[in-house]
Amino acid sequence: MPLRKNIIANYIGQGYAVVIVILCLPLYLQSLGAEAFGLVGFFVVMQSWLSLLDMGLSPALGREVARTRGVAADYDDLRRLLRSLEVVFLVFAAVIGFCVVMGSYWIAQNWLKLEILTTSDVAYCVALMGLMAGLRWFTTLYCSGIKGMEYQLWFNAASMFFATLRFVGGFLLLRWLTREPVHFFEYQLSVGVIELLVMRLKFYSLLPVKGGHFSFSWRSINGILPFAGGIAYSAMIWVLLTQFDKLLLSHLLPLKEYGYFALVVVVANGVLQMTVPISQALLPRMTYLLAQGKEQEMLRLYRKATQFMAVAMLPLTGMMAVFSTEILSLWTGDTTAAGWAGPVLFWYVLGIGILSLGGFQYYLQYTYGRLKLHVIFNTFFSIISVPIIVFAVFNYGAMGAALAWFGLRVISFLIWPPIVHHYLAPGIHSKWLLKDIAPIFGTTALLLLLIGRIGIPFESLNRMEVFILLIGIGLLLLVINAFVSGECRAMLLKRQA
Repeated sequence: MPLRKNIIANYIGQGYAVVIVILCLPLYLQSLGAEAFGLVGFFVVMQSWLSLLDMGLSPALGREVARTRGVAADYDDLRRLLRSLEVVFLVFAAVIGFCVVMGSYWIAQNWLKLEILTTSDVAYCVALMGLMAGLRWFTTLYCSGIKGMEYQLWFNAASMFFATLRFVGGFLLLRWLTREPVHFFEYQLSVGVIELLVMRLKFYSLLPVKGGHFSFSWRSINGILPFAGGIAYSAMIWVLLTQFDKLLLSHLLPLKEYGYFALVVVVANGVLQMTVPISQALLPRMTYLLAQGKEQEMLRLYRKATQFMAVAMLPLTGMMAVFSTEILSLWTGDTTAAGWAGPVLFWYVLGIGILSLGGFQYYLQYTYGRLKLHVIFNTFFSIISVPIIVFAVFNYGAMGAALAWFGLRVISFLIWPPIVHHYLAPGIHSKWLLKDIAPIFGTTALLLLLIGRIGIPFESLNRMEVFILLIGIGLLLLVINAFVSGECRAMLLKRQA
């Protein structure tokens, strides 16, 4: 499937998932209450930390699938690698589930600060979270393979289906059957089992070689360990830099306030997920082009994708930051939650905007299979970041975490891209920064400044009027920036011709 169609399919799938979250989570908050809703936020953090056990093997499989397609290699080797990874994943999924189940009571009694919920109920919910995390982690293996095959249309259709089961089904459960958090997490676990089975069957059906028995092979795994090791270490640093503050806050904040903070986490993660469609389509295509010796074409694609990302993300994150409290109030209908979480969301979502563009250096290194620079820089950066995060969280709570997050993203963006470009794509950095990003950033900042000076009286508007107004502002920013971007403008004018 052409790259453009893959990106469109990914955006439809990801956009649908985000819309489902936007529609359902306020209903979860109302049905479960702030404290039980805090468990949902804690599950998001737990899943991020447990994903470290992936050890980079899922992305490595996706890369091997794309490479095998690009050089027309023997799929028997790929099948042997898949079977070997399945054994590893099965063992670690079992370990994840067992460890979390065994530690669930300690987490409920000593880590989380409960006010209304009973320790036994929360411990059971945490145990279910561990089982769900193991299942979802296993599912990523097959998802990586499907995306490596560039079956983005099917993958996104399936993802939309399971998002509907997970979120809409969860709401219907809470609305009509029960409002107990234990039943909610039991339902989510059952959806995870079905998703794992479906993704496994689909990926196996895409492998062109049928039949034959392939057993576990250390040799197959050893072949991807250098790349997987770099991915794994990078993932560990990534989780440390992006989730450490959330882990600390889950212990420091009462679970009710952590429920409010969970709104910030969910919104920030939802915005960050909007970068996934481009990366899902971009990584296998860049790897494919490089495998065929088309390096310059790959670099042109890299710059083009940067502009698309900037057009999509900078207006979105800028608007969400400026109107963070209004958006949360509109979304949840809870002015208390919006007042608490709005100022925190402001800094988090600005950091997401920066991060969405800073991630392109990882895409470039992934394509070349050279993650040494990534490992060195992020090791150094994490050594600096962790003490800053600890100080900010323990002294200033959620707001300190938000300010530290934003500041660290700014520092990373100023230092990291020029280094990567110097080593992997000499001469590209000034064009990438000044032609692909700066015009869109400047336009977005100027428009938001002008809109902010108007002084919109949101307090006198009802929720529908606020919704229409914010949608209008978002579309205005998007359309103007689409014409500011050279690549987007050329694509739009070409369609009109």
